[in-house]
Amino acid sequence: MFITFVVGILFIMFVNLGRFFDVSEAPQQSDVIVCLGGGGRERVDKAVELYMKQYAQKIILTGSLKFVIGRKYISKISYLLDKGVDKEDIVFLTRTSNTMKEVVRVKEYLLARHLHKALFVSDPPHSRRIMFLAQVIAKYQQNALSCFVVGSEVSWWNRASYYRNKQAVRFVVSETLKLPSNYIAYGVLEPLGLYDMVKEEAGGILRYFKHKIQWILG
Repeated sequence: MFITFVVGILFIMFVNLGRFFDVSEAPQQSDVIVCLGGGGRERVDKAVELYMKQYAQKIILTGSLKFVIGRKYISKISYLLDKGVDKEDIVFLTRTSNTMKEVVRVKEYLLARHLHKALFVSDPPHSRRIMFLAQVIAKYQQNALSCFVVGSEVSWWNRASYYRNKQAVRFVVSETLKLPSNYIAYGVLEPLGLYDMVKEEAGGILRYFKHKIQWILG
């Protein structure tokens, strides 16, 4: 009876993870549109759509400057220019290799220019972690900044029935692991000055096991 109850609770939690991770919103007037790195063409297309509808006058690119269509790599900047975005309205922020760095660099950009609102564009199940990192770790609100996440229109996502799509399930599983690990890394270890040390130790352990596995497999 107890096992059945626990399994039932876990099942309910699993099927509702889509609603938990997807906190994307309708677009709001902002100072900048931030097209986060990773993902595919959908993020860039959504950023263009928001720009053309004048939700903001700048598009900030982070992470990689390319996306893939089929087997072809496409320059995001060239793509934006072809879609009618003015060159002067495109900004690329360096040192943005992960979501935390992206959130921090956008914060720095806003504060340096006395701006206040950022409209992030990413895949919908990424939105919970973006907002967590921005509000809890990077403390946007305490710096008089506000941000919102607009979901890219990826075909594989449905927050109510994500579990029917393999790509959506993989994304949700990844976010389930990344959300607590990001909190530990940036909310606990980094303030204590332990992040780099732990990262190096963890990297060494992973390299050790990778070497052993390769040796065993010959």
